[in-house]
Amino acid sequence: MELDERRFAVEQVKAGCSQDVVAEALGTSQAQISRWLAEAVAHPRSLAVTVDELISRKLLDEISAPDLIAQLDKAKLAYVNPDKRPNSAWAKVRDAHRRGVLSDDDTRRIARRTAERMVGRVNRHMELEAQPVSDIAAERSVNEATERLLRTL
Repeated sequence: MELDERRFAVEQVKAGCSQDVVAEALGTSQAQISRWLAEAVAHPRSLAVTVDELISRKLLDEISAPDLIAQLDKAKLAYVNPDKRPNSAWAKVRDAHRRGVLSDDDTRRIARRTAERMVGRVNRHMELEAQPVSDIAAERSVNEATERLLRTL
């Protein structure tokens, strides 16, 4: 898979390998490695792991359920209305849950982490405006946001 090769190339060059050595290991040219590196610099998200990729790897038993959850968390999912954006990451999570790839508990964990990030951003803005939010209020907001997110799935 070319995406895996691109990721490998970037990782190896960052680790100090020369482009020539990486090209030889992958059976490609140094010029190709250079192009991949230039694209990675210009578009860093082009190498990001996608929700589709993670779900496919779970379906192929390449990753475990806990690894899937950890990697989805690392991807820092953001909520986008899945009915309005059917190709969004959140819509992919909804589809994975409906297909049984994600359990109810796993889905709740993902929704909770997403809610924590959402509420955390709001709370940081409130602090900047000298209106700090209490821990109790923040927890209540996270719980409410989690439930709202779960209803969209």
